[in-house]
Amino acid sequence: MTKIFHYAMNGMGYGAVSYLVLLAMQEVPAHVSPKNAISLLLVSAVIGVLSMIFDEDYQGLPWPLELGIHLVGTAFLVMGYMLFNGWSLDWSFWGIFVLLYVVVWLVVSVDQHFRVVKINRALQKRNK
Repeated sequence: MTKIFHYAMNGMGYGAVSYLVLLAMQEVPAHVSPKNAISLLLVSAVIGVLSMIFDEDYQGLPWPLELGIHLVGTAFLVMGYMLFNGWSLDWSFWGIFVLLYVVVWLVVSVDQHFRVVKINRALQKRNK
């Protein structure tokens, strides 16, 4: 249960930062209603939980299939979020969605790299 909570909280963090980037790019309405904020947090948490598909404890699917499931699931969740909030879906949505997905993916990858390096250094230090 704590693992699900951890993934949900991480998802909310990435979702909130992504939304702020979209606000800065003026891609979403400047007025953020409680409905927008709460639905963003909920959708971001679900996307975070969906990210558990990449967890080593749940291995069994090939990595490209995991990525495809996550990408399609995330796209459907974001489209549902937009429709729920009364925003239109046009062709620019796909360009922005793919760009943000790739940027978040890169940030997560760099974060994981730094965590692994930190853990390896701690293990080396302990073994000396």
